[in-house]
Amino acid sequence: MKIKFESDYQNRILNISFEERVSLNTSDDIMHLRQVWLSSLSSWHSPYKAMIDCQNLEISNDIEVEKALQRLEAFMKGFFLKKAVGWGFKSPDFEKVFPWDTYPTEDEAAKGLGIRTRKSKQPSDFRENIQIQNHFRQHVVEISFDQDANIDTVEKVEILKSKMTNNLMQWHSKWSLMVDCQHLNMDPKTHQSFNHLVQFLRSFFMKTIIGYSPKGDKSQYPFKVYRSRHRAAAILEGEGNFSGDDADCNSRKAKPKQGP
Repeated sequence: MKIKFESDYQNRILNISFEERVSLNTSDDIMHLRQVWLSSLSSWHSPYKAMIDCQNLEISNDIEVEKALQRLEAFMKGFFLKKAVGWGFKSPDFEKVFPWDTYPTEDEAAKGLGIRTRKSKQPSDFRENIQIQNHFRQHVVEISFDQDANIDTVEKVEILKSKMTNNLMQWHSKWSLMVDCQHLNMDPKTHQSFNHLVQFLRSFFMKTIIGYSPKGDKSQYPFKVYRSRHRAAAILEGEGNFSGDDADCNSRKAKPKQGP
């Protein structure tokens, strides 16, 4: 069961979608959904609303499944869920068993949830390509990109700013930023806009920014970049912000350990 959870802390919205066709046919399926959903709430400590993309979701019109979904609704209310809506359902029986309000389209669901304006995700592939990991113990935020990314417009800098601002709703102390550049190109014409972003982040307790693994020898970045993640981590460790134990030199794409 591949489920994607995207937390919009700024607007207190949890976006839930199914990355492949999922069928809820038994109470055990609902229990599994509950466990996965609950695990995604580790960073939530306040009330939120949920937007559920049901385009790939099928639900059996069965009394036991209906009761299990009702128990799920009651259970999630005890974990800060204020309201939830579903949209894009395909089955005519869906509304009979789904415990929350349903709408044909995402825009209608957003209105039903009380979201006045839906922020554009364009270009959506760029926003979704940005990965942010929080190392709370080391006071470090790390940005990486799953695929090649080119920051060549002011709009993309603004998208990065939006996603960073959303993530910073979890931070209440000073932190440093580490950027994995192995998939990142930055057009020099965007450097000034990025520097404005850096100044903005400094007002949210950011101490310094450092990069590692430049994409190419000719790549230019408006911040200091080191050849390896291990070296970048060592620099931050010297500042008392990062542990060398979290730097793995065996791979340029080594995944850092997630802080608690």
